[in-house]
Amino acid sequence: MDEPEIDLLTMVGLVKTVIGLGAVALAASLAGEASADGRLSFDLGGPDTLVRRVSVSVPDGPPPAQGYPVVYLIDGNTTFDLARQVLAGEPDMQAVLVGIGYPSDSREEIVRLRFFDLTPPTPAELIPPGMNAPRTGGADAFLEFLQATVKPEVERRVAVDPTRQTLFGHSLGGLFALHVLFSRPDAFQTYIAADPSIWWNGRSILEELERFLRDPSSGEGRRLLIETSGKRAQRPGADAKTLERIGQFRSGPNGHDVHKALKASRLALGYRQFTDESHGSMIPFAIADALRFSLLGISPAPAVDGSTTPDGK
Repeated sequence: MDEPEIDLLTMVGLVKTVIGLGAVALAASLAGEASADGRLSFDLGGPDTLVRRVSVSVPDGPPPAQGYPVVYLIDGNTTFDLARQVLAGEPDMQAVLVGIGYPSDSREEIVRLRFFDLTPPTPAELIPPGMNAPRTGGADAFLEFLQATVKPEVERRVAVDPTRQTLFGHSLGGLFALHVLFSRPDAFQTYIAADPSIWWNGRSILEELERFLRDPSSGEGRRLLIETSGKRAQRPGADAKTLERIGQFRSGPNGHDVHKALKASRLALGYRQFTDESHGSMIPFAIADALRFSLLGISPAPAVDGSTTPDGK
């Protein structure tokens, strides 16, 4: 979602036409109060002083004895409602959904905040042109916020199964999901990295991957689904020179290459490439796959080999 190719209103159209489960409720509910569609939203501050909007959806009826499985969705301003629509059409999938987003309707503000939350410290020379050198480096603080603030608050409100926790992220969120897996694998049991931005920060995530694989038991008892897009989305208004520079930043290894490398670990792996989808248009499909992978144990069939591409997805 670091590419400005798709906004929330466009995503709503995708939900209606692609998933076919009706309109998404987009009106923000009051913090700490349940909305008419059954969603509970509240704002939480973290030790880094930033405030995030947390949205929670709970299945109807009493929870199982061990509690519900729980899926934590990065970029909750977009992903939470999409995930709710998927579950609405899949009665066999019962889970608590937790979207972590921001108390803002401004795309610019959301983009600014997520750049900080989802990235390692990144020097300006490693940031592609057109991004206005956003503030970066908050990934570890954001992970601590999830672990020390969000999870306890969710568990206080809802009966969840601590042995069935999933983390979903797309783009920079996918990069963040890989960072959590490589640095604190016990934080979640299942990880979903949708079109992860492997190229970010000079591909520093590959150094984390290398360290992760040094342990022969790395990934034991954990599951990972990586999905990639197949089409390149052009940045509107960018000239040929800028597009060339962006392409240089984003070329090289992608999510498929990370998936292949992780076969040396003990992770239970899944992979899929959406050949006919772009970085943005794949989001609702990836969320549907993520929920089936985490809740039903269904791995999507890979479409084609998606190894190193000039698109650098």
